Amino acid sequence: MDGRELLEGVMARMNENQDKLKGIASDYVVELTGEGGGRFRLRVNDGQVAIVPDDGDAPKAAVTLSTSDFADLLAEKASAMGLFMQGRVRLQGDMSEAFRLESLLRS
Repeated sequence: MDGRELLEGVMARMNENQDKLKGIASDYVVELTGEGGGRFRLRVNDGQVAIVPDDGDAPKAAVTLSTSDFADLLAEKASAMGLFMQGRVRLQGDMSEAFRLESLLRS
């Protein structure tokens, strides 16, 4: 499965649970490396999440990891903190936003 398919599946689940997204307005960049990777900008805006074109503005948080590590994160076979401590994920921007993204992705 490629990165876009993984993100679209997560977004569908997130949009089904809009209550957890209420009051959140944030942009994230998720950069997936390796096979099926790519750079994706997620916009969360008060109950909705979507992949939007990257406008070049700085996101609140950016996360870079391999597509396979991202799949493991979504399947709860790995944690963002564990991957970060192993040097397998890079975070930029607001760290609290980056770790909030993990909880949003798993909701």
